[in-house]
Amino acid sequence: MTRHMLRRSIGVALLIGALVANRFAGFFAQDLIAEAAILAIFALSLDLLATSGLVSFGHAGLLGVGGYIFGGLTVLLGLPPALGVLAAVAGGLAVAFVVGLFAVRTTGAFFIMVTLAVAEMFFAWAFRSRMFNGADGMGGVPRLDLTSIGVDLNDPAAFALGAVLLCAVIWALLELVVASPFGRTLDAIRQNAGRVSALGGRVFAYRLAAFTVSGGVAALAGALKVQHTNFLSPDLASWFASGDVLIAVVIGGIGTLVGGMLGAAALVLLKDVLSGMVGHWYLFLGAIFITVAIAMPQGLVGSLLNYWDARRARTAKGPEGEGA
Repeated sequence: MTRHMLRRSIGVALLIGALVANRFAGFFAQDLIAEAAILAIFALSLDLLATSGLVSFGHAGLLGVGGYIFGGLTVLLGLPPALGVLAAVAGGLAVAFVVGLFAVRTTGAFFIMVTLAVAEMFFAWAFRSRMFNGADGMGGVPRLDLTSIGVDLNDPAAFALGAVLLCAVIWALLELVVASPFGRTLDAIRQNAGRVSALGGRVFAYRLAAFTVSGGVAALAGALKVQHTNFLSPDLASWFASGDVLIAVVIGGIGTLVGGMLGAAALVLLKDVLSGMVGHWYLFLGAIFITVAIAMPQGLVGSLLNYWDARRARTAKGPEGEGA
């Protein structure tokens, strides 16, 4: 089994496990599965950006853009939820493109601070917006109406199933993107942007494209999140939300795609278990995150892939190579 096959096998196993669990789970567990699937889609958007060597700490701003566009169109204007989802994705693409025009000219800590600043600007607007009830938020956000095909998304099991299937589709599409010449160029930029630029590669254009697509996926996650909770709040764009998705990607393995999905599932499960066992559970969550970051700096999936490569190398060397 190659490195890519192993990585994709982990993703397939994770999705099958979610589908099986959703089939036999109760209401509360189905709610957690839906939450994990939405966070996984959000994590996939951030991990795609990381493929180009950029890490955002303000990605929740794009999540909020999707949520607020969907909520505004469906609750305030009464438009169909399907149109709201399409508008949310289009809005995320547009906002990411505009922000990316100046943000992706920076890298490292500068890029992190620029994206964080933009997200906090959006959070401040949402916190004071009278149209959306400011800090109190706005309820009554509807879900997609799929009753015409016999699916009621107001049923927790159906909504969780839909979220998992959508996550699988997004993951498969991003796998194709990463495996394409475009994705390989992004990986080359991550490894050495200066060399790619010297060879005539358009580093800025590729990073802008990655940031734009990432924004569209993040906005889709935002539209799903407000449907899941039936509530729209400025917390959607807070730096806590950016921190959660960053933790999920780092725990799972940054730059692996499937690592973001695994990290999202682990984070949702840890939050549920720790909050029910101890007070100040965020302290324990932070301790777990620090432990994983120190012990496995490449995350769960990255460490497993490295172990697999080392094992294959030892097997290929054989007894004679070991004796030498």
